[in-house]
Amino acid sequence: MKTRFLPQSIYRNFFEGIKPELYVLSFSRFCEDLGSGMLVTLIPLYIADLGASFFSGLPVVAKAGLVVTVFGLFSALTQPLMGRLSDRLDRRRPFIVLGLIGYTLFSFLYSRVESYEQLLLIRLLQGITVGATIPAVIAMVTHISTPDTRGKAVGVYTTIRGIGFGLGPIVGGAIAGYWGFNAGFYFCAFLGVVSFVLVTLFVKETKSSPDPVPKDEAGNGYVSIYPLAGAMLMMMVGIMMVVALLPEYELRLKASELSLGVAVSAYIFARLLFQAPLGSLSDRIGRKKLIVSGLFLSIPLVVGMGYVTSINQLILVRALQGLLVASIDTPAMALAADLSDGSSLSSKLSIITTAQAAGMAFGPIFAGFLAGYMGFITPFYACAVLMLLAGFVVMKKVDEPRKAAEPGNVYEPLAVNEPGRS
Repeated sequence: MKTRFLPQSIYRNFFEGIKPELYVLSFSRFCEDLGSGMLVTLIPLYIADLGASFFSGLPVVAKAGLVVTVFGLFSALTQPLMGRLSDRLDRRRPFIVLGLIGYTLFSFLYSRVESYEQLLLIRLLQGITVGATIPAVIAMVTHISTPDTRGKAVGVYTTIRGIGFGLGPIVGGAIAGYWGFNAGFYFCAFLGVVSFVLVTLFVKETKSSPDPVPKDEAGNGYVSIYPLAGAMLMMMVGIMMVVALLPEYELRLKASELSLGVAVSAYIFARLLFQAPLGSLSDRIGRKKLIVSGLFLSIPLVVGMGYVTSINQLILVRALQGLLVASIDTPAMALAADLSDGSSLSSKLSIITTAQAAGMAFGPIFAGFLAGYMGFITPFYACAVLMLLAGFVVMKKVDEPRKAAEPGNVYEPLAVNEPGRS
């Protein structure tokens, strides 16, 4: 039993039983997410050079927050609609292909915009096209894998695409710094073409084979999941605030586009590095302890982002944020699954992922408007207060299963190679 948590056992067996189609699908998402990560850095900096008519009175940080929020909001709204339509038609590949066509077209059109309003509209439409692909891709990952390899398959997929999104801000900052913003947008469109070709030539359609859904015996799982969703919401607000504030950081820290891209990516790579070890730690000591500790320890980091005086300090704070996000994100998803008692798993986990998407959408506009109208430091303190409240709510309202709370007990993994397990 204990050998399942040994590093050599994890890495030796990590790639066993994974179908080649998963790697092609994951690499296609790597290309798209590399471009998406580039746009996270390019667009907030690009709007500083654009004129505006209707939004001319908005501070630049508020404009940056609005353009990021519009993308996240319409992506989040599109996902459940396209997911249900995909399930009804039992087709996934057309949604991915059409989404990639839209992503590629709109990435190219950024180079042709002449006003902030045009860019805002294109970003909204791109959010819809990207949102259309996400449920279809997740369904394909599930279909390609088996119950015995599903945990590994999801791990491979999320790691590969996570690396792409993490590299994106650095690549985008470097290209913009050396060759200009338009070159960055052209490269994003090229990545969309590569992803489209991979899916078109090498990814086959998959079909649903639904398993019977067991009756929910927990009854009260949702009571604890909503506070967890609130914690995820606050966590992502604290992370995504920096995107809207990139133009202000550029001036305050006299930072280049490349160094700001590194700062954005520092959190992503730290999160990728620590999420597996902290997930295993939560198996041993309990999920709730790590979630609450991560929230409380994030408070001084969020406030500290408002007082950094150099780009190196910002990069360090972002990396530490990534470590603490890993202590919240992975245990929260695992705890939501624990609370489902094996039933209504998708619907309960969707509460967490929706809160995460909402935080990504709300964080930039939250920071942009507070910083633009009430001072640069204001959003950091406001977010810190909300994180403090979220930590106390999780402490009081989240009931962790007894096996997690008892010292010395170890969680059974959610996906292991044993018949009958889920």
